[in-house]
Order: sequence, then C-alpha cells, then structure tokens
Amino acid sequence: MNLRLILIPFLSSSLSFAQNDAPVVKLRETIAQIVDVKAQGSKEWTDWQEQKETMAELLKVHQKELALLEEELNKSGNSAGGFDEKKRDAEKELDRLRQARRVANVAVARNRDRMLALTKQFPTPLAEEVEPEIITLEEWETGGEAREGIQALLGLVTKAEQFNRRITRAKEVRNGREVEVIYLGLARAYYTNRDDSSGSGTPGPEGWQWTENAELRGEIVKALDELDRKRPPELVELPVKIQD
Repeated sequence: MNLRLILIPFLSSSLSFAQNDAPVVKLRETIAQIVDVKAQGSKEWTDWQEQKETMAELLKVHQKELALLEEELNKSGNSAGGFDEKKRDAEKELDRLRQARRVANVAVARNRDRMLALTKQFPTPLAEEVEPEIITLEEWETGGEAREGIQALLGLVTKAEQFNRRITRAKEVRNGREVEVIYLGLARAYYTNRDDSSGSGTPGPEGWQWTENAELRGEIVKALDELDRKRPPELVELPVKIQD
C-alpha cells in the first residue's frame, strides 16, 4: 500500500501534461494494477514467512513431545520390569510367610494340650495370673490364627518362669480357714493361719497337694514377720525335699 501511494503522485506529476490522454490513463491503470499485484504478492510472501516460522516452532514442539513420550515409554518399560521383579519377590515372601504360618499352626496344635495340662499344676496365684492365656488356648482351634496361640503359649511360659524365680505371698482357704501362703517359686509352699493351722504344699499332676503340719507354724510365722519387716532378718528353717 505504501508503494502505491508513492508511485501514483509520482506518475501524476510526471504525466500531468497528458492527463486526458487515453493511453496515458490506460497506462496509469495498468501500473496501478501491477502495484496492487506486487503489494498482494508481498503480503502473501510475508504471510507465508510467518506461517513457515509458526510451522517450524510447532515442529520443534512436536519433536520435544515425541522425545518426552519416548522417554516416558522407556521409563514405563523399566518400571514394568521392576514391577515384575518386585511382584516375584512379594510372591516368594508370601509363600515363605504361608509356610511359616503352617509351621506355627502345627507347633501350637502340638503344644496346646500339653500346656493346658501343665496349667493344672499351677498354684492358685499363677493360675489367676495366666487366666487370659488359658482361655485363649482353650478356645483356639487347629487351623485358627497361629499368632494368638503362640502369644498365649509364650505368655504362659514367661509368667510361669517369672513366678518360679520369686517368693510369692497369697491368701487362700485351707480346710475352711483363710491362711497365708508363701510360695517358693513352683517347688514348694508353706501356709499358716498364725493360730493353730500350718502345713506345706507341693505341686502334683492334678494340682498342689497340701499336708497339715502344726510343727511348721513357728518358722512360717517368723518368715512372714520378716517379710513384713516386723523383725530383723534371720535364718528360717523349713523342710524342703528335693527329688531327683
């Protein structure tokens, strides 16, 4: 458009002497058309250049997208391989755990009845302490949750061992009278009512067996007083029979 505006005044001033000459008018129109064609061609060229640059930028973007897509596909391939490997490891671990569970289940089933039989020999204080574990084993069935059975078995063993390492005092009823009992672990026990009843106890297959022995009362009362710190510590003579 600028080119046309410049050329037309130029031609007008140069050919002003023949403004009404038909050939001149025709020439002027022809020149104007040529200028229009050139201007349009210039515009189309400019538009093409812009489109070409735009297409080039789009091509670059597509190339980047393809590169990223290929990278993601490669990563996905690697991830798939890693997933398969992790899956195989998980399946192996699951098989191992299943086998361990079967072994544990067999162990609980094998020891359950034997441990329940042993609890019948527990003294009253220990039997009361392990009552939750006893109930768990009594209710446990073969094929059940092995973990619960194992916890119950371990609980029984642990509490029994702790009881066997200490002196335990308790109040129980013997021959219709309340007495004080001293348990020396799981091996021996002595009782008295501090008046006229005394004796000792030993564990047996169906529970503890108690034997009346009035001669033991003095030593048992002395031991109780020493435990209560009512008298200075001194040796106490109580009969203990050790069997091989």
